[in-house]
Parts: sequence; C-alpha cells; structure tokens
Amino acid sequence: MKALRFSGFGDVSAVLHIEEVPTPALAPDEVLVEVHAASINPSDVKNVQGKMKQTTLPRTPGRDLAGIIVAGDKERVGKQIWAAGGDIGFTRDGSHAEFIAIHRLGIRPKPKSLSMVESASVGINYITAFFGLIEKAKLKDGETVLVTGASGGVGSSVVKIAKSKGARVIAVDRQVMAPEMARRLGIDLALSSQSDDIVNRARQFTHGKGVDVAFDCVGGPFFEIALNSLGLGGRQLNITSVGDRRVSFD
Repeated sequence: MKALRFSGFGDVSAVLHIEEVPTPALAPDEVLVEVHAASINPSDVKNVQGKMKQTTLPRTPGRDLAGIIVAGDKERVGKQIWAAGGDIGFTRDGSHAEFIAIHRLGIRPKPKSLSMVESASVGINYITAFFGLIEKAKLKDGETVLVTGASGGVGSSVVKIAKSKGARVIAVDRQVMAPEMARRLGIDLALSSQSDDIVNRARQFTHGKGVDVAFDCVGGPFFEIALNSLGLGGRQLNITSVGDRRVSFD
C-alpha cells in the first residue's frame, strides 16, 4: 500500500514522502480500515517537525480518518467508521495511508448524515472542544463563553457546541469575524485581539458579571486576558500556548 512517511524530523516539504509499505498485520484486538478520507491537524504538522516528543520513527502521520473496515472483525467487515486520536500517528502508524490498523474499541460507526470527508474533518477538533467545554467546564444553558482563536479548528468547534447548548458566545480572533459568518455561527459578540479591549468588552457584554467559561485556544499573552474576563466561579480551559510554552499571570 502507499503511505505518507517520515523517518526524520524537519520541514514538512523536505522530510515527508510517499512510500510503498506492507499493509498492516493485525493484532487480535485490531481491525484493518481502508482509509477513504483523512484530515490534517496542526498537531500532524508539529509531529513531522519534531515538536511532539512521544513520536517514534519511522512513522506515518495522521490522527483523523473515515473509512471502511475490511478485515479483523467479521461482524463489522464492510461497515463505514470514523476514528480519531489515541496513539495513531505518534507511536503507531496514522491515517495518511491507504490502510490503517486500529484497536477495535477506537472506532465508531460513521454518521449517515456525514460524508467520508466531513467525518474525517470532525475528529480531534470536536473531541477537544466537547471534552473541554462539556466534560470539564460543565457548560450550562444560558451561560456565556469566551473563545480565543475562534476561527480555528477547535475554536470554531467550541462555538458550535456552545450554541447547541444554549450558551452565548464571545468570539475573539486576530481580525473581527465577518458579520455574515458570525451570524451563521450564531456568535453573539465578535472581537479582534488586535484592536479591542477584550476584558472590558466582555464585562460590558455580561453587564459587569464576567464570562462563565473561557476556552483559550491560543495561550501565551491570551491566558491572562481570558483569566481576567472570568466572572465569579468562572472556568478556564487552555489547550495550547502559541509562541511560548509558558504562560504567566498576576
């Protein structure tokens, strides 16, 4: 089978190449999936660049996929599935190949309402957003969420999940989101990180109360901005820190 491979870390265009490799041999608890679609996450790029310390080489990258089971579980052969995350792409070969071996517990039936491409695009973005917003922050109907990096993969997923739960959303991005996009996503207040006083605008929007949840997809200097936008009993989540791994606050 053909697979995208890298045997050393570095610039994506320099170290990635297509190889002909054996189709994966299956362990008893694995299934073989014919990959029909796979997405590219920022972490996939960082992986190739050597920024994901757990990665072992040589490796096929890719964390998200949608496809069809072709071997390994007779009852599920022929079923359309989607999968994401775990150790694939880091310590075991990922989804940027024609076939992938995955633990049978790591797959789920593909929703009929989504195409293969749409299903492969959901993965890590929505898992991260849902886990943080719903599982950890315990977002409630009527609460206000501030999202930094709102146009990114995880940020836009946070926006959509928050709106589906009846929350109000303050979206922060480098540029103010176009009004038609903000309306389409249901964003209640769109702010620019370059030109707006985010903390004061958030306070004004919440009538001095502060936001209930801050989901910071940027980090760095935004960590303290998000923190200062919180109201009493507010919850903050951070998934990264762009530029500098450390964050600081008063």
